[in-house]
Amino acid sequence: MAAGRYPIEWDLGCFYDALDVPAIEEDKAELSRRIECFLRKCSKLTVDSLPGAVRDYDGIYRGILKIETFFSLYYQLRLQDEKAAAEYQKTQEWVCGNFSKLSAFTVVIQKLDYGEVKVLLQKDASFAEYRAFIEETFRQKEHTLSTSEETILAKMELISSNAWHKFHEELLTRMKFHLDGKELTLSDVVEKSNHDLDRGVRERASLALHNGLAENSFALTSVFNNMALSHRVWGECKKYSFPEERAFFADNIGRSTVDTMVSAVAQAYQPICHRYFALKAKLLGFDKLQYWDRCAQVKLSDTPAKSYSYDDAVDLVLSVFSDFSETFGNVVREMVNNSWVDVFPKPGKTSGAFACAATVDTHPFVLLNFYGGVRDVLTMAHEFGHGVHQRLSSRNCELVARPALNISETASIFAEKLTNEYLLKNETDPRRKVELICSRLDDTMSTIFRQVAFFKFEQKVHNLRAERELTAVDLDGAWRDVLSESMGDAVELHPCVNNLWGYITHFTSWAFYVYSYAFGALFVEGLFAQYKKSGNDFVAKYEEALSCGGTRTYSEIAAMFGINADSAEFWNDAIGMIKLEIDELEALCGTLRS
Repeated sequence: MAAGRYPIEWDLGCFYDALDVPAIEEDKAELSRRIECFLRKCSKLTVDSLPGAVRDYDGIYRGILKIETFFSLYYQLRLQDEKAAAEYQKTQEWVCGNFSKLSAFTVVIQKLDYGEVKVLLQKDASFAEYRAFIEETFRQKEHTLSTSEETILAKMELISSNAWHKFHEELLTRMKFHLDGKELTLSDVVEKSNHDLDRGVRERASLALHNGLAENSFALTSVFNNMALSHRVWGECKKYSFPEERAFFADNIGRSTVDTMVSAVAQAYQPICHRYFALKAKLLGFDKLQYWDRCAQVKLSDTPAKSYSYDDAVDLVLSVFSDFSETFGNVVREMVNNSWVDVFPKPGKTSGAFACAATVDTHPFVLLNFYGGVRDVLTMAHEFGHGVHQRLSSRNCELVARPALNISETASIFAEKLTNEYLLKNETDPRRKVELICSRLDDTMSTIFRQVAFFKFEQKVHNLRAERELTAVDLDGAWRDVLSESMGDAVELHPCVNNLWGYITHFTSWAFYVYSYAFGALFVEGLFAQYKKSGNDFVAKYEEALSCGGTRTYSEIAAMFGINADSAEFWNDAIGMIKLEIDELEALCGTLRS
């Protein structure tokens, strides 16, 4: 794809110029020396020496993360490159080996008197920058084992969950999907299955996706069995009492809060999801939707669907961000002008989109697979929102720069909502407005209701795996159950949907984290309502919240805006905002018929 006014590929030069430059081994050797020195000092750790030790650890952590990030990003563009894969695996082993050694630091800190440490945090302003790290370390005490046990567990991660996730990604990248005489990658076949304008192509692509996964059924079933088993064994060793607790504990969120949110969403399946899909079926001219129609573009206007060049999409999103906040606009300019974005799909490149925070002394990297549709513009806004959040968070120390997962989706979904609102505001054709609202609601169904269904699928899988080895039929059944519950009778589940759980890498990257998508999206509904009321007064507070990184929990961030995220009322009110969008859509459709 030809370049336009903006660079279209990453420049990883802020890390290293190539895989084999001498600087990498030199940095590794220096880090090894620092780690050995650090561990010797840790054996004599006192409350008074803790601030210096934490600062040393911060620097070591950042150094390790720099090397890991470089090899990870390099590999994400070359999943079929054997050298890239080998170097990435080698790096993962090196990272794991070092963090297994450094796990001793957590154990040593937890042996100190917490009361004395809190006094020191109050007296030493520079040490107080690490307050969240210190509080989290002591909070983890109930799940921390001995130094030798923690070292063993850290090493075992490399050959258990991490290994299975890596194998899952590589397996999916190597799969071939045959559609209409052509051989497609996973990214391309999923794109056609969900979004092709031709219903026949969507159906055939869905069958091709199913068939490609079916050919690898044994491997995929093994991945999910072993991931769930690894998760359970690790949780038992760390004394977690239920499968989801590891994710909740990492996000500093209580089970009751997540249960309240999940329950509110599940109760809204019928009045929101089922209602929307029934309306969408009418708009598409079908009696009911097939599974491959759920994301299909609603097309009412006579003119072709708008297609954007990458440059035009950037200009649009940049305008939206700049109008909202000068700070947001400036960060996006940095991103698009300095090769922080890798734009177009290509062989071997991972599918989907993401934003990687990298390190606080470098900058975020955004990966897209840009095809040019409105949905790609909204995906761009979503990932650029992540990038802004990560850039603002980088003013913190490395150890406390990253927000918990339940907060990490806030800026991305907010940015996507801003962009969608801009598109609606600047559209005069009511038929196109219907199309845009449907596009927005399609994303809402995916981000909130589908992700809660994913979360419930994980719960079923992990609970079943505690009883026995799972078969593909077990996984298919759990998958159909959650899809049927969330989408209702308006969507027909063709048998080809049975094994589509197999390509969702969320399930193998970090168990149960998908709840955070729904959490973040509904949290944004509450924030957006405040923005509409407060305008510019909201923006400064919002920028401050995003700048907190990992120094504040979700409840502390919520409190900045007067939100009680533990309340069922909050979640129901947020879901009510979505209902209003469906009301608006129905009313607009009514004017078209009259």
